[in-house]
Amino acid sequence: MSNELKKFIRDNREAFDDKEPSAMLWGRIESNLVAGPEKRSVIRPLYKWAMGAAAMLVIAASVYFFVVNKKPAEPPVVINEPESNTGITPEINQIVKMIGMKQEELKTLAAGQPELYRQFSNDLDQLDSSYNALKSELNETPNQELLLEAMIQNLQLQLNVLNQQLNIINQIKQSKKYSHEKKDQSI
Repeated sequence: MSNELKKFIRDNREAFDDKEPSAMLWGRIESNLVAGPEKRSVIRPLYKWAMGAAAMLVIAASVYFFVVNKKPAEPPVVINEPESNTGITPEINQIVKMIGMKQEELKTLAAGQPELYRQFSNDLDQLDSSYNALKSELNETPNQELLLEAMIQNLQLQLNVLNQQLNIINQIKQSKKYSHEKKDQSI
C-alpha cells in the first residue's frame, strides 16, 4: 500500500506543487519570527517571585510553630469528655478513658525518669493538640463522620504511643533490676 502511495505522489508531483504561498504571507511569518524573541512575558518572573514568597511563608510558619510557639513541658492533660457531648461517640469516650488510665500509670512509673517522662509528655501534647483542633472543628464541618474517624485515629495513636512509652519504662526498670541482680550475684 505504501508503494502505491509513493508511486501516486511521484506521478502527480506537479499537481501538488502548483500552488505557492504569497509573498505577503511570508512577510507576516518573518515579522512574527523577528518580533517573537523581543517580547517578554511579565507573568514568568511573577511566578518565580510567588514561588519564593510561598517558600518563605512556609519556612516562617514552620519556624514559628516549632521554635517560637514551644510551650514549657507540662504533664499530659487527661481528656475527660462528657457522655452527653453531641457528635462524640461512645467509642471515643471509651478510648479517652483508657488514655486517662494509661497517662496515670505513666505518671506513677515515670517518677524515676523525669527527663524521659518530659519527652513522652511532649509527644502526647502534640497528639492532644491535634485532637483538640479536630474536636473544635467538629460542629463546624459538614462531613462530621470523616472528622470523627480522624479523631478516633488520633486517640488510638495516643493510646499506642502511651503503650509503647509504658513498655519502654518497664524495659528500663527490668534492665536496671537485672543489672543489680547480676551485681549481687557476683559479690
